[in-house]
Amino acid sequence: MKRYLISLLAFLSVFALGTASATAQDEIVLRCGAVFDGETMGDAADIVVRDTRIVAGPASSSAEIVDLSGHTCLPGLIDLHAHLTINPETLTALDMNRSSAARTLDALRNAQIMLGAGFTTLRSPGEFDGYYGIVDLKRSIAAGKHIGPRLLVAPHAISATGGHGDFNNLMADLHIETPTRIADGPDQLRLEIRREFKYGADWIKLMMTGGVMSAGDDPNVSTYTEEEVRAAVEEAHRHKKKITVHAHGAPGINTALRAGVDSVEHATLVDEEGIRLFRERGIPMVPTLYVMNYILEAGEAIGFPRESIQKARDLIDERDRRIGAAFAAGVPVAFGSDTIFPHEQAAREFAVMTGLGLSPEAALRAATTVPARTLGLEDEIGRIAPGYAADVIAVEGDPVEDIRTMEDVRFVLRDGRIVKAIGVFPMDILRGAR
Repeated sequence: MKRYLISLLAFLSVFALGTASATAQDEIVLRCGAVFDGETMGDAADIVVRDTRIVAGPASSSAEIVDLSGHTCLPGLIDLHAHLTINPETLTALDMNRSSAARTLDALRNAQIMLGAGFTTLRSPGEFDGYYGIVDLKRSIAAGKHIGPRLLVAPHAISATGGHGDFNNLMADLHIETPTRIADGPDQLRLEIRREFKYGADWIKLMMTGGVMSAGDDPNVSTYTEEEVRAAVEEAHRHKKKITVHAHGAPGINTALRAGVDSVEHATLVDEEGIRLFRERGIPMVPTLYVMNYILEAGEAIGFPRESIQKARDLIDERDRRIGAAFAAGVPVAFGSDTIFPHEQAAREFAVMTGLGLSPEAALRAATTVPARTLGLEDEIGRIAPGYAADVIAVEGDPVEDIRTMEDVRFVLRDGRIVKAIGVFPMDILRGAR
């Protein structure tokens, strides 16, 4: 225990400087009170970690023992919809006074906050940055220069003119370059997709319908035609990469599913045809539920646009009915938070999912095995099993009995490194906590 405390304190001092020169322990045994392995909940068990991998036991006599006997251990969580450059206060205006560098620094901080909340892998589906800072952040974390979650990124959302992603509330004679990408027609879409891949994109994000936090568009209206979205899908897949779409209304959802996209964000007004297509094609819905609740609960105090608050108010009851029907029908579900709210609140998504009928076990799978498959990393992350990456978290109690325990992650192991111990997380230092 003394050796463990010394190594932890040394790591904390390194983390407080924002670097990642701390190395993984040679061998750690996590002594868990229960284990959710990514599929089912099991009894008390030891998880043996050697360097950056989970291995089959037994452990060596020199292994460090981490006592998690009062806790449930789970695979590191995966969030497929984390906007790391966005903070709530940046949505109250056009937010044109932050450089790409400033946004990237915010993204690092927010990524580390989400790591402390148990999210060891994030997909960033379009950031509010005219350049490619999120790609540099992804590469920096992967190279070990900074501690953070594993990142897969779609640097910019691609929007049709006048769609969700365009600046529709500006005067017609004010010409500025948006921090998104505007593309109309198959040829422009192919060009923008190639540009995204040129500069390091892992995914493509297409704005298929109007949205809630945008002016002058309708969430029920599909802003791209089937010809356009098919061209985008073909181009992404030709590059051996994947594509997702923002889609609220049923016409946009169904067009995107028929065109062969790899996931659908929001799917707020999914209909019977959409439910059938999700199930037939095995494509996950990423419902991002809590964000709309947040807009209604906190949007007025923060200063969100009245139009956006009214859109959320008009949609939420129908959303609950339709998403509830999709859950009941067995549509594949993957976790996504859509963090336009404080990033430490991302796990509140679990309670909203279960409140609309998803079982706690399915909600946990939605943040582990399902998104791992969506990312094409099902043999690397999302499970607690020998050979998998040593991304392990722990919560006090049983999340199957009380899903809100997922909002208070007590322990985080990222790639074999202890980045959060019981009661201690270095982000408290970075925040200036006393």
